[in-house]
Amino acid sequence: MTPRKRPKNIFSKKKGLQLPLGLIILILLAIIFISVPTYTPDEFFPLAVSVTSTISIATALPPKLPPSTPAPFPTGFHGNRIIFTCTRGDYNHLCIINQDGSGLLRLTDNFVNDYYPAYSPGGGAIAFASNRELGTFDLYFLVFSTSSIVGLTNEIGNAFSPDFSPDGEQVVFANRDELGQTSLYIVDRTGENLRLLFEGPKFSGPTSIVGAAWSPVGDTIGFAMSTSELFEYEIFLIKPDGDSAPQKLTTGLLGITGSIDWSPDGRYLLLSAGPPGDKDIYTIDTQQNVISRLTFGGNNNSPSYSPEGDFIAYNSLRNNNQADIYIMRADGSDESQLTNDPEPDWQPQWEP
Repeated sequence: MTPRKRPKNIFSKKKGLQLPLGLIILILLAIIFISVPTYTPDEFFPLAVSVTSTISIATALPPKLPPSTPAPFPTGFHGNRIIFTCTRGDYNHLCIINQDGSGLLRLTDNFVNDYYPAYSPGGGAIAFASNRELGTFDLYFLVFSTSSIVGLTNEIGNAFSPDFSPDGEQVVFANRDELGQTSLYIVDRTGENLRLLFEGPKFSGPTSIVGAAWSPVGDTIGFAMSTSELFEYEIFLIKPDGDSAPQKLTTGLLGITGSIDWSPDGRYLLLSAGPPGDKDIYTIDTQQNVISRLTFGGNNNSPSYSPEGDFIAYNSLRNNNQADIYIMRADGSDESQLTNDPEPDWQPQWEP
């Protein structure tokens, strides 16, 4: 029998030196390892960047609160803090700061306007005006212990300039209706028993009543109202029961603004007055009807007494026309600056 020929292997080559497969793999890995460049820690993280600080910043940031939840209220001593309106970008917010300029904190941070803050007598809450619901301004409470916001009025017009009665049970405020008439109202802190205190002048145009403040004695409410000339206001006093007509307190003091505040004993009223761009702080002795000037230049507004009446907080444009919060003694001495932000800080109110 003739032996069968095996088919030719077209891929066959002459056998040569063959290395074990495992050795080949080790050689290839060695080549790859040698060809990869090595780096020191400084090359991964340049000297200008701290590895430690980068990690700590990322882990130290607290979770962002929901837009409707204000930051918790800081703890501190009685009368040690000042709350104010802080304009940042396109919106007004509420901020707070210690009387020595430390501890600045923003309390609200929504895409709405919050302003006109007023402390409750016990200091546990503030009333303020906001357009956070339907665009018109209503009054709200910010309760510090729970960081909650509670509505006080509901679509009655545009409510602003709230102030508490001495016992904290009622709030007086100004409200501008859809026809342009501004009047004074009182409402319980529960939002019930809304009543008209004084019906303002019946004309459209600039707001006729621009501010209200309840005397700490409880028997009088002061407010600023225009009766004839546009943007010229006088201070009036009215009884909270509304049974008698308002009594005019000021005469001839030009350029009065709407920001007023009572001294703790209920005898003096703080106000701001003067020509446009050159307002100063004044005090009125409501018993003697004597007016005293406390500041001289700086374009100052929104004065507020400290709980004991020995200091006054106010906003001023004296720093290159930048609205900042200042404090001074009740006689106008020892002025000092608390805030320094390119955007406006205004409407300070001292904690009780």
